[in-house]
Amino acid sequence: MSFKKESIETLVCPLDEIMNIISKKWTLLIINTIGNDEKVRYNEIMQQLKTINSKTLSDRLKELEKYGLIERKAYMEIPPRVEYSLTEKGRTLRKSILPLMEWIYNYRKGNQKRTPCDVAYIEAKGTVDT
Repeated sequence: MSFKKESIETLVCPLDEIMNIISKKWTLLIINTIGNDEKVRYNEIMQQLKTINSKTLSDRLKELEKYGLIERKAYMEIPPRVEYSLTEKGRTLRKSILPLMEWIYNYRKGNQKRTPCDVAYIEAKGTVDT
């Protein structure tokens, strides 16, 4: 399972490869938002992430599809309909985010808000070590 881009890159360590993907603003939130539902449409992602702009969302979705983390399915209808879902690789990445969420929830006691990220955390809370 490789995330490498088509160009040849020198990697400092295996984390370098994944950092090239997840370090971009909005990437983890997009993965989490798509993972909250089996299939989600572009406008639904825009509504949930509120302050993301359309170009950034479009760029991130293309990158995530290129890396095999999400699947884009276009329906030949009028009006056209496109749905996004996580691939198996995307679902495993989403699961690996959960320990980070557990860590932040442990340090954010008393200041918790209901966010789209909470859906993933609550779903997996029984499987995350506390």
